[in-house]
Amino acid sequence: MRRFAPLLVAATLTSAPTPGAGPRAASAPVQAPPRDTLWLENASIRLGFDPSNGSLLELTDRATAQSFLEARAARTGAGIWQLDRLTPGGSALVPSSARTFSWHRLAGERPGLALVWRDFGLTEAPALRVTAAVRLYRDSSLSEWRIVVDSLGPMAIEQVRFPRLTGMRQLGAREELAVPRWMGALARDPAMLLAGPDGKGRRIEWSYPGTLSLQVIALYRRGGGGLYAAADDTLAYRKTFAVWGDSNGSRGYELVHPLENPASPRAQWIPAYAALLGTFQGDWITAAERYRAWGTRQVWARESRLRRGLVPEWLLRTGMWLWNRGRSPGVVPPALALQAALGLPVSVYWHWWHHGPYDTSFPDYLPPREGVDSFRAGVAAVHAAGSHAMVYMNQRLWCTGTPSWTSEGAARWAVKERDGRVREEVYNVFDPQPCATMDVTTPFWRAKYAGIAETVLDGYGVDGIYMDQAVQSLVCWDPTHGHPVGGGNYWIGGFRTLAAQIRAAAEPGRPVLLAGEGAGEPWLPELDLMLTLQVSQERYTDPGSGWEPIPFFQAVYHAYGVTYGSYSSLVMPPYDELWPPQFAPQEPLKLLDTRFRRQFYLEQARSFAWGLQPTIANFGASQLVDRPEETAYMMRLARIRARALDYLLYGTLLRPPELTVPLVDVDLSRVSIYAAQRGGSTVSVARFPAAVAGAWRAQDGGVAVAVASIVDQPTSVSFDFDPRTYGLRGGGQMERIDETGRRPLGTFSDRVAPITLELPAGGAYVLEFRRGRRR
Repeated sequence: MRRFAPLLVAATLTSAPTPGAGPRAASAPVQAPPRDTLWLENASIRLGFDPSNGSLLELTDRATAQSFLEARAARTGAGIWQLDRLTPGGSALVPSSARTFSWHRLAGERPGLALVWRDFGLTEAPALRVTAAVRLYRDSSLSEWRIVVDSLGPMAIEQVRFPRLTGMRQLGAREELAVPRWMGALARDPAMLLAGPDGKGRRIEWSYPGTLSLQVIALYRRGGGGLYAAADDTLAYRKTFAVWGDSNGSRGYELVHPLENPASPRAQWIPAYAALLGTFQGDWITAAERYRAWGTRQVWARESRLRRGLVPEWLLRTGMWLWNRGRSPGVVPPALALQAALGLPVSVYWHWWHHGPYDTSFPDYLPPREGVDSFRAGVAAVHAAGSHAMVYMNQRLWCTGTPSWTSEGAARWAVKERDGRVREEVYNVFDPQPCATMDVTTPFWRAKYAGIAETVLDGYGVDGIYMDQAVQSLVCWDPTHGHPVGGGNYWIGGFRTLAAQIRAAAEPGRPVLLAGEGAGEPWLPELDLMLTLQVSQERYTDPGSGWEPIPFFQAVYHAYGVTYGSYSSLVMPPYDELWPPQFAPQEPLKLLDTRFRRQFYLEQARSFAWGLQPTIANFGASQLVDRPEETAYMMRLARIRARALDYLLYGTLLRPPELTVPLVDVDLSRVSIYAAQRGGSTVSVARFPAAVAGAWRAQDGGVAVAVASIVDQPTSVSFDFDPRTYGLRGGGQMERIDETGRRPLGTFSDRVAPITLELPAGGAYVLEFRRGRRR
């Protein structure tokens, strides 16, 4: 054990470079850490710690010399960890709370440092010790961070924040923040976002599993260095990723770990996973590629229903989803008309079929509002046309105004807040009734939900259940529910049991489709289909939010799970006939102005290029006549997709080529079921590239580039295709796929090939590159 002395710990046992030496990023001058800094470094990454207290003073990507910390700000920060007490008003413990700090070297294949804090002067935990172990992965730019808290005694810790970075620098021009918020979100101006509306700073956090579909976020300067912050948890423990901005422009990052049963005395706490901090050069796709290399080796990928061949065959053949609401006359005939026009199977995503009003009557779904016989007949008509249907059932809400809430004693099995109150949510802006969130780990709720599902599936003949809010997890504090209170991984275990219970009750041999709202890696073994609505973000999000959608989840797991969905619609949103009549529109489902055509094209183009199953909401057969350009466009993309399923259904998303294409103005309508319905801005204008592209690799090694125009006039699109970038060496054949079939385009060599496409109005193609001819 050595104390308060400088040390170099390197992956190769060579002398340390002088702190601060070498080229630096041009975004801002960097102050060098003190000369006695404790170094942990290899050829790719450099970490510097204060030998007197363990503070992280430097985190630098050596390839770009991008430094992510201001040494002075980091030295005066709170340190790399924080223990938050459960007792209200109890002060948090931080490294400076310790009277003694020491460190020692960790030898072996992965060298590292152990940083140890002790002697906190606490009566309730006199022997408390906190140890952080930081190791490097050989010459990788990734570091592993583990923490152990020993001898807590009766002291109750609610959550641990580790690692915790303070004094993070702004990266300058072209800085971006990428977050896998379900499908994925990209902030082009993190400085503005983290400054907050008043410039005093703002904290943003995302929970996993749930809102975060992956355990990673990335902050980088496009074309320069980036910070990769992740966890390697394969058991889906609850955790929160957070970033914040301070009024002085500096930033922070932390990973927050809520403890299981925090009030229970314990001798030691060790998380079941490591936190990861690393650097990289590139952008969010680079970060996704790194994460994919890890994530696709984990159990949720190996056991995904798509990879195991458990997904219903009809889902794989679905050419388009129709998302309509209400009684069968407003759902079934439009679906059959669209299927006849499209020439591909159209599957039905059916909302508002249930007995009570939407978002105020759950889970009193039965009987269907149009009556059992009429509803069964509608489902039978869908089947007679060779199509299939899934219906909406919220997976976690029990509205407290329903008679069943009281008569069935549901409150006992609802998620509880820390103070024992039932956790409630309100969604309906026209009739704001509270709904309780039910605990999926309880046999009571699972039996209730699975029983309704059995009636719907076997009694009514429906083919699947859309489980709204399924891809989320909650913290529950009820000690009578049989799970640890507070943190843990009980939520995903409860959902796994529920999914198995629903499928086990179905008729033998009958495939049951289960879909969920959102996307998330732990749900891949349970769900056949995931709804990723972010392709339609502009219809429900404030245009000044600072975020734009990216296919982060698809870039990692597209080959392991089917995604679908959009709010893409040609009409005003519907209004539930059972909602308060005073708010009902005079002309429901009124056609939107054609000025919003490009928005519709943009949504459909994103779905096409990013590998989602296409979806149209609120469709009526008359739209084939009233909006012929828009409906022809969405069917064109669906037909092309159907000819390229090796890529757009089963393929791996790659970095798309950089398009040379003009920017165009797109009028955006921000109106959905609730968004802007009771006030707020509904129309805005934004600029987008005139075409959207995605690149794909098939399982046999073929590569394709999908390109779709979003404008209603001819457009020229060009890009450079480098075969070596996509692993295509030795040249090969090119083909162009459009809605009518395939056409040879010639050959390509090892050299970069300039490609120019003359897209007609609303045009789209898939260009396929193969080493040999298709068999």
